[in-house]
Amino acid sequence: MPVTTAEGPGSRFALWVQGCTLGCPGCCNPHMLPPGPRPPTPLPEIIEGLDAAVIEHGIEGITVLGGEPLQQLPAVTMLCAAATARGLGVLVFTGYRLEEARARPGFDALWRHVDTLVDGRYDARRPEPSEPAGGRRFIGSSNQRLCHRSDRYRDPALWQGPARVEVSIGPHGELSAHGEPGTVAALLRSLRSA
Repeated sequence: MPVTTAEGPGSRFALWVQGCTLGCPGCCNPHMLPPGPRPPTPLPEIIEGLDAAVIEHGIEGITVLGGEPLQQLPAVTMLCAAATARGLGVLVFTGYRLEEARARPGFDALWRHVDTLVDGRYDARRPEPSEPAGGRRFIGSSNQRLCHRSDRYRDPALWQGPARVEVSIGPHGELSAHGEPGTVAALLRSLRSA
């Protein structure tokens, strides 16, 4: 997605990777679990889209979600390195705890290019609490943590406030919604029954 404000602080480029074997309880992106039914998008094409988003939308950073980004470490690392080289902030959402991530071969190379890692398996049974006042934005469940490698997104105020949901219509009329998982699920259920 070339620009979003629902997947992290500021205007961001968001990339959802396909494929995950973690099996989080109540996964909010079950359609992203199996490996992709179509060929992978070449990394240079994704970086081209990132550059276009900088020019067209003035994005501040990139968010990588999934599926599971850490199950595609080489490509995700190259993408995050390209974002860092352009002065963009980098957020990565992973179902792995930071301690598990550090044990994955190649994670150290990615970590050098990440400002904040949101870690922990999404758990629909543990919705994000309304505290601090107004809620904790961008985080799906209360067990997930913010692991800051840099100060770029360390300010707690960036993560406070009500959850957001964005809905977009693609060039062929396809509808997509993203943001706070519970709200997205409810919205999509209501649209299907309408």
